[in-house]
Amino acid sequence: MAASQVNGAVAELLKLLGVKRLYPVQEEAVRAGVTRGESLVVSAPTASGKTLVALMAIVSALEGGGGRAFYAAPLRSIALEKYRSFRVLERLGFSVRVSVGDLERGLPGADVVITTYEKLDSSIRNDPGILGGLRVVVVDEVHYVADPKRGPLLEGLLARLLSLGERPQIVALSATIPNAGELAEWLGAKLVSSTWRPVPLREGVLDSGEIVYADGSRRPVERPTGKPYVDLVADLAGEGGHALVFAQSRRRAIQMAKQASKARSMLYYDEAKAREWARRIASSGAPAPIREELAELVSRGVAFHHAGLGNELRSLVEDAFRDGALAAIYATPTLAAGVNLPARRVVVAEYLRYEHGFRRPISVAEYKQLAGRAGRPGLDEYGEAVIVPQGRDSPEDILDRYVRGEPEPVESKLSGLRGLRHVILGLIASGVASTREAILGVASRTLYARQRGKRLLGPLVSSALSQLAGWGLVEQGPGGYRATAVGLEASRYYVDPETVKIFTDSLEEVEGEPSDAQLLYIIAASPDMPRVSVTRREAEELLDELLDRAPEVYDLIDYVGWDESSAVKETLILLDWIEEVPEDRIVSKYDVWPGDLYSLTDTGRWLARALSAVAEAMGHPGVAGRLRVLGSRIRHGVKQELLELLSIPGIGRVRARRLYNAGYRSLADLASAEPSRLLAVPGIGASTVASILEFLGRREEAEEVRRRSGRGRGLAAFLD
Repeated sequence: MAASQVNGAVAELLKLLGVKRLYPVQEEAVRAGVTRGESLVVSAPTASGKTLVALMAIVSALEGGGGRAFYAAPLRSIALEKYRSFRVLERLGFSVRVSVGDLERGLPGADVVITTYEKLDSSIRNDPGILGGLRVVVVDEVHYVADPKRGPLLEGLLARLLSLGERPQIVALSATIPNAGELAEWLGAKLVSSTWRPVPLREGVLDSGEIVYADGSRRPVERPTGKPYVDLVADLAGEGGHALVFAQSRRRAIQMAKQASKARSMLYYDEAKAREWARRIASSGAPAPIREELAELVSRGVAFHHAGLGNELRSLVEDAFRDGALAAIYATPTLAAGVNLPARRVVVAEYLRYEHGFRRPISVAEYKQLAGRAGRPGLDEYGEAVIVPQGRDSPEDILDRYVRGEPEPVESKLSGLRGLRHVILGLIASGVASTREAILGVASRTLYARQRGKRLLGPLVSSALSQLAGWGLVEQGPGGYRATAVGLEASRYYVDPETVKIFTDSLEEVEGEPSDAQLLYIIAASPDMPRVSVTRREAEELLDELLDRAPEVYDLIDYVGWDESSAVKETLILLDWIEEVPEDRIVSKYDVWPGDLYSLTDTGRWLARALSAVAEAMGHPGVAGRLRVLGSRIRHGVKQELLELLSIPGIGRVRARRLYNAGYRSLADLASAEPSRLLAVPGIGASTVASILEFLGRREEAEEVRRRSGRGRGLAAFLD
């Protein structure tokens, strides 16, 4: 279908994007009514054009003016990437906003909001009025409904939308899945299904120095190193190709990258660009050992990539790859679930993963997600995915399972009470449903009800309501259920109901006011907190350290299993963080990564703030106040004495400590400080001094500092 065959705002959109002809999946979506308000489930491979389908739905729904559109993704990284591409809508007169976690960019009340599943669900809970003007909801990666963590909340969110009197248009995007038709029926949508890719994909298995393809054809691969995960990258050098190599653990991804770096002369990459990107990584804000190791590898044309690196380093690695500075990235599967980063070849170097002490094969669906990254539109005639056999697995068995195999059907994960409790508390707290019958009415719209039958819902809903009532989150009256003050705060802050139970039970165990260490352990032990790995030997050492530093925490530990050991480790990490231990030392001491530390501190800060509100509602103002302070300390990583100085924009934990040690311990101390004396404080430059003065209302002095700093004579410029 030519772009000229569509009208109105969609035609303007296609013109702005330079689209002259629609891809097959886009053409089918138009025929199915995506521009006429029809709900769709679009099941198609990576890079087949699903994002443009979403954009067409949004501009069509909002073309007449009024109303709002939401685009929900499973991951923050995907939401931020879409925000950059969706900014094109501003040229059509639509305002665009991204809302992920605490990050908000764009106008409040924007026409189009890009967000995550959790943030959209939370927004609706706290402001049900936004449903009134909701025209279209785009759900990216809807197959995440089968994810154990995010699936229940996504399913509950969609069931709520399906229960509305006037439903918005729902456009659900997914990778190719066998039961896409079932999802379409569940959502009351039409199915648009396609296997077309802009770059054809060839899939094969490495067998004794040859790639064996599904059709029986073979291609030889030289084996200069004898390491398949290196040789399959070196094999691309002659055709100027780059690769993504997937391992199943961070340790293996790093080991593989180090081995590949030794074969740099055999790899294809731009050496000058590699050196430049290595310099950028070396000068980043990441801990020195990590950035130096990564920079060294990048200078040799390879890199590793996993969630523990943190946002800054991951972005630098991704941009270096796009720039041609890397022959290969050795990554964990999180890369395939995040940003769009296609490569000439994808190598699945491992397909067995340790889970709960056992090695298990990854799913066919996960393999297809990895393989889908192969092939760069406009650059490659075809993409290639190659699996490296493990153990005694035969190439033919691997071809049958992964290459010829169908991805597993998407199945509801709402059967567990944890997800159902979360959903039901949101329904009651937001006033959507107050009776068991009304709650069952929404629950009957879930995928679980469709797949397992509605009769199973009754006992599950009753159990969830019983637990919520027993934990003091809801109470039953003549008109049905209502959220208690504690339940309202739990729903408002989007915490797991079980986190509130752990908090209330722990407060009963503590004699008097809990210590900071005890509060940190309660936070670390909650189901909302991410988990860090702990070895058996490390667990014993951590318990000994906890006994030395905060023996009162033992009052809260009944049994020491893996979860409790992880919570102890996280407690000690957070204690060090708020005592201003440098990030490099924390990362080294506890064998964690910057991304792990960020995840712990970000989640810990949120939980401290949430539990502060819960404590207030429970009638514990002292504990609430302590948690508020603790949340600020976790946010900034400082002792309490620095919090006042940190109210100044641009002053972080390091500069605040330097000012404090120089005698500037409060805003009052800074209010009368001489600029020349502030400039004499190590690490406090002219721009920082100007920011301090401006914050304190001393604007003329701030301008003078900026003017004099332009002379290039350092401190001497202020001593004329």
